[in-house]
Amino acid sequence: MNDNVPVRNAQHRLASEHRLRSAHDLMCRIPARAPRSIADVFSGQGSMRPLLAQRFPGAAIEAFDLSQSGERIAERRPERFASQGSGDRFPVRRKFDLICLNGSLELLPSLPRLLPLFVGMLVAGGWLAVQIPNDLYEPSRALVRMIAADGPWAKKLLPIAKTRPFNETMEGLYALLSPILATVDIWEATYLHVMSSVPAIVELMEATSLAPFLAPLDQTDRRRFLARYAAELNEAYPIQPDGSVLLRLRRLFVLAQS
Repeated sequence: MNDNVPVRNAQHRLASEHRLRSAHDLMCRIPARAPRSIADVFSGQGSMRPLLAQRFPGAAIEAFDLSQSGERIAERRPERFASQGSGDRFPVRRKFDLICLNGSLELLPSLPRLLPLFVGMLVAGGWLAVQIPNDLYEPSRALVRMIAADGPWAKKLLPIAKTRPFNETMEGLYALLSPILATVDIWEATYLHVMSSVPAIVELMEATSLAPFLAPLDQTDRRRFLARYAAELNEAYPIQPDGSVLLRLRRLFVLAQS
């Protein structure tokens, strides 16, 4: 069992690098004028704090995990949300020079309600930088919903599958943001991630697409779900001549100024 620890650790490091690849590209597009205060908004394992600290070493960075507080913002209490790791709560009227949103699946269902709230947290001339997944129909995500609907876990997981978000569109994001921001730049990029194996894809997806589906399952069903997911991925992502597996993921980006 311990012999697999180095392999798992290596897969975890690579998964983290893949998750931050698009965030790093967004970071490069943020204007170089040093912000004094930054909000690092993410869900689960999507924090951009190390990248932000490296790019803007003099800034005060606060992190907010939407997997803990995002739905509370979007529903009945938009005036407050919780700071990651501290339990402190503060009014949304607090202002930041830069808000970076590295979105994942837990965030997306409430995105149209959340983004205007974050715009309201910008100082005049402040920047909003957003990166969100736009790959709902790629096999890596579509297979999750298919397996959720077909197995002993279907009763538990079908409600989750039905509430998974639809893809956002550039036109929809522009319509949402252009009336409340001075400038809005939106673009899309498709990333081809060269993965070492199908288990490496599973490792990457466990922190994002798979997380809401695995959470309600006991250990036995979780192992069965992951085994079936890996088997389906083997069919969807053939091994390349060099031994790698290619995973295509699309991302939407927004860079806007108040």
